[in-house]
Amino acid sequence: MPIATALFWASWLLVFYSYVVFPLLLAAFARRAGRGAAAAVAAAAPGDAEPGDLPRVAMVVAAYNEAGVLTEKLANTWAIDYPRDRFRLVVGSDGSSDATADILSRCPDPRLDAQVFSERRGKISVLNDLMARTEGDEIVVMSDANTMFAPDAVKKLVRHFHDPRVGCVSGELRLEQNGGVSGEGLYWKYECWIKRNESRLGFLIGCNGGIFALRRSLYEPLPPSTIVEDFVLSMRVLERGARVLFDPEARATEPPCPSARAEMVRKVRIGAGNFQALGFTRRLLHPRYGLRAFAFWGHKVLRWFVPLFLMLALGANAALWDSPAYRALLALQVAGVLIAGWSYKARPGARMPGWARPVSYFYLMNYALFCGLLRFLFRTQRVTWERASR
Repeated sequence: MPIATALFWASWLLVFYSYVVFPLLLAAFARRAGRGAAAAVAAAAPGDAEPGDLPRVAMVVAAYNEAGVLTEKLANTWAIDYPRDRFRLVVGSDGSSDATADILSRCPDPRLDAQVFSERRGKISVLNDLMARTEGDEIVVMSDANTMFAPDAVKKLVRHFHDPRVGCVSGELRLEQNGGVSGEGLYWKYECWIKRNESRLGFLIGCNGGIFALRRSLYEPLPPSTIVEDFVLSMRVLERGARVLFDPEARATEPPCPSARAEMVRKVRIGAGNFQALGFTRRLLHPRYGLRAFAFWGHKVLRWFVPLFLMLALGANAALWDSPAYRALLALQVAGVLIAGWSYKARPGARMPGWARPVSYFYLMNYALFCGLLRFLFRTQRVTWERASR
């Protein structure tokens, strides 16, 4: 069946391009053109600035039912190595029903600007309100309540803003490993490699929501329905011609999801937000944006549609059942799905062989993307987020 054969190989070639060929091409571009960009960034980002040379910083955090980690977050924030008179924390409680508001009210540090909202509206609505409390000359550092910064992380982020071309800088978010069934840690390392290469070219495609900084003047209030605000904000900065960088020396840690099921909930929401974000950032898909468009297509857009490519490949493979070679390929695909299903159903703390974790993670991630696509199409994804148990 020529059509089934063509569909099978075209689908897998698109998957292979997105996950293997694109990253290798990007690395080649980064090696050729990124040396000058990296040198320029290094020259504009001195390692040790005098306190008087450091910009004013406002860290902004939207919190919902974060009583379990908020005390630790406050302690971590006050331990950040940054001049007290140039740093403050702006936190908004999004209609929390736990002790989040009480913890904020008991904090004696004058650098805390706490806002308690009685109605739960969603993260972006809170961020829009909190950003209105920041000032035009501040560098805004976005973070989450469960993200813990290294003491020098803020200095590492803001050093890049000595270069007026830089509009946004993402730090490196490291996941604490729990030894369970998740393959997210390995995937995160792979993503960081791609981010480093994009940054060398000046156009990181998407920031780590738990640790990134941007110029206050470049912030644009987003619609209240926005789901993945960190991605949309950084892409809007790229649209305006500013550089978006990744600094792996600006480090923060965050606990991984405790189970594949909790991971799925988060990724379905992100998947729905990704498809929504295409509408907000579609201008960057135009070829006139050059390598930025190339990276957007390869790193994000094609990857978001991998679930459809996998389904096409599976259907085409079934139509080729008469061939022993294609039966073997079908068995491999089914085995991958079964491994993912086992890890999804596994009890918390269950262990999986190392070789099986990336296989499981690949299929679960793409299943979550497919569910996210359905939620986007049927408008069933809520803008308010459900925090995973910690």
